[in-house]
Amino acid sequence: MAKTFIQTLPEDAFSFIESKIKQQKQPIINLAIGNPDGTPNSHLIEKLQSYISNPNFHGYGDFTPEIGKELKKAVTSYYERRFGVNLCARTEIIDVLGTKEGIYYLLSSLLNEGDSVLVPSPSYSVYTNCLHLVGGVPIYFPCKEESFLPDLAQIPKEDLQAAKIMVLCSPGNPTATILPKDYLAQVIALAKKYNFVVIHDLAYAEISYGEVEVPSILSLPGGKDVAVELYSLSKSCNLAGWRIGFALGNKKALQGLRTMKFNIDFGMFLPFQNVAIDALNNMEYYALEQTKKYQERMDYFVPELQKLGWDVKKSKASFFIWTKIPDRYKEMGDQDFVSYLVDKTGVLLSPGSGFGIGGMGYVRIALVKDIAVLKEVIERFKKI
Repeated sequence: MAKTFIQTLPEDAFSFIESKIKQQKQPIINLAIGNPDGTPNSHLIEKLQSYISNPNFHGYGDFTPEIGKELKKAVTSYYERRFGVNLCARTEIIDVLGTKEGIYYLLSSLLNEGDSVLVPSPSYSVYTNCLHLVGGVPIYFPCKEESFLPDLAQIPKEDLQAAKIMVLCSPGNPTATILPKDYLAQVIALAKKYNFVVIHDLAYAEISYGEVEVPSILSLPGGKDVAVELYSLSKSCNLAGWRIGFALGNKKALQGLRTMKFNIDFGMFLPFQNVAIDALNNMEYYALEQTKKYQERMDYFVPELQKLGWDVKKSKASFFIWTKIPDRYKEMGDQDFVSYLVDKTGVLLSPGSGFGIGGMGYVRIALVKDIAVLKEVIERFKKI
């Protein structure tokens, strides 16, 4: 009997992490998964409670996979004031139940089995796994050594010609690298020249520090011609479990996603839609609330790691730290180092190689615990 795509999924960072959690007999401090801690702003919770009490909000809505007009209006308004992007509410916005769903649906609707997709290495392993599930073929290209900016110059011409899609993420997961406007302009030019679609994952856009700018690819000339952007409230509003996201941009690519959704689900729960309207209309406040929290953690944790001999720098965006494993453990490699660390300290990190060959020798740390827990982590690290 032939194996299905599911049976042949490759091991990634998440399967490695899951195995380590199962092996531990004592509770661990999990800094491996980007799962925001704490609760959402109380105002959003109160809003949800009020909407859930409304007897009219528990059906299919308009019996379509589309979100309501008021939420689309909130999305268009936010994108215009945040990124300077004018979106057509009717054709350039579709809701998704988190960006992972958006990635899968887009790949499913745009690819035939055997089609090629350009993927940076390292990158979010969900891209590769979804590609595997739909029968696509990843073409990996490297990131620059210091900045971890995906290196467009290293993509062979024949790979550009073969590609149907390029997948990018900004700020990067796992690297926290921001793709600046001049870089995105190069991506648009390549996409037009070689006729491929760009999927731009912007899930961590609202968590950036200082005056750092995280641009939308749709804000650049020609962006909508080639790109679909994925945007989420998971991290910006601490609503990861609510699964509120959007796919925006190229109307032709979105039409395929719309068809997928129409045949698979009926879209976002109506109370969530109404909370999302409030969140988007007040995003500057909610995002700042989350950013301050992660800034405080970044400002504490990175200097403490440096004191312990880690070659680590503060990230300019997201709540991830991407760093080489300490020199004294270099011979172990990242997976053995992560195993050693959790066995000795009860602290779990993500091995860099779980995000692709380009992540070998690195680890990803998610600052999803409060300062008191992070202080405990440092005390445990001091003992090894």
